[in-house]
Amino acid sequence: MPERSESDPDDGLPAEPADTEVAAPERPRWLLPLLGAGIVALVVANNFGNAAWASWINKHPLGLISLNASNKYLIGTTPNTAFLEVLVVGTLRLMAPDPLFYALGYLYRERAVHWARRVFPTSGGLFDALETEQGSFARILDALVFIMPNNPVCLIAGVAGMRFRRFLFLALTGTIGRIILMRLIGTVFEEQILDVLDVVARYQRWLLIISGLSVVGYIAWQLRSHRGLVGGVEDLEEELGD
Repeated sequence: MPERSESDPDDGLPAEPADTEVAAPERPRWLLPLLGAGIVALVVANNFGNAAWASWINKHPLGLISLNASNKYLIGTTPNTAFLEVLVVGTLRLMAPDPLFYALGYLYRERAVHWARRVFPTSGGLFDALETEQGSFARILDALVFIMPNNPVCLIAGVAGMRFRRFLFLALTGTIGRIILMRLIGTVFEEQILDVLDVVARYQRWLLIISGLSVVGYIAWQLRSHRGLVGGVEDLEEELGD
């Protein structure tokens, strides 16, 4: 993973001139398939969690977080999990895709942006800002990585040449803050969550069927439209490969 060298000045977090052009480093031929395989594994885990949540949220809440640590599951598992274990597992799961997308952006630059525009169509405004307002956009990139280190933002951080150590620090602290916030919300509404979990247990079979069909339908749409990560990973080698 790209990281600033030990000779780089200052180990703190100074403001960066991210508007300067940084030449993309050499890319080993085996790296893109490896990044693609990592993304595929996370997509599979995410979709399995969405399909099986009605069973796992009561029986294996920590296992559900390890598959899919979206906000609704972080909140919904509050009554059945300990804070520390959710903090550790949730942080590892949420941080898992961040270095992968940072690496795609850092190594493949314009081609990565072109690929990401189709894969993440709702983030087109971010990519426009990156390309047309690099100077002013760099000043808000730190805040974006801290507040919402999602896949497009992590890729943009790589394209912009943000130092990996800085990126990792901001993404990690933001992710921990997010988990703490979701935990607080779950604690405040714990009684209501328990009532919902009782309903989920009562109608678990039907919820599993509905969830499974929804996930299959969504995956099929992504494959046909070549949008979303399922459709995008299929074209990763073709669009970014040397």
